[in-house]
Amino acid sequence: MKQELLAKMNAYLANQEIMYIKLHNMHWNLKGNGFFTLHAKLEEYYDQTADIIDEVAERILAMGELPVANLKEALEITKVKELPDGAIDIAEAVRILTIDVEYWIHDSKEIVELADKEGDVVTADIFTGYLKEYEKTLWMLKAFAQN
Repeated sequence: MKQELLAKMNAYLANQEIMYIKLHNMHWNLKGNGFFTLHAKLEEYYDQTADIIDEVAERILAMGELPVANLKEALEITKVKELPDGAIDIAEAVRILTIDVEYWIHDSKEIVELADKEGDVVTADIFTGYLKEYEKTLWMLKAFAQN
């Protein structure tokens, strides 16, 4: 069971590693009405993602496993789709982000459940915190998309 939790955490880590690059891509190539608002928010998201990557990798190490630490392996196990280089309009960026945040919510819930089964309150607590933030982010993205 612990191996299942660690595998899921490494998959989550891979998703976040790819998202870090994807968020930069959106940040750099964003176009359209609402640019200033979403441009700043994307920077917040990739800064937050960098912190999450570090925290999850260190938790995996503390649990006695090696974290996914290269893009080749991360790309093999990620659910997150890369974004091609090029201009991206606001509506498309929000649509893509909404899909990705829904992955984060799903994955965080799975990890909390697995951690609870293992009696791993530390991991459950970490991912419960992420879940709280992701649900708020999803609500905000949906509200932004209604403009």
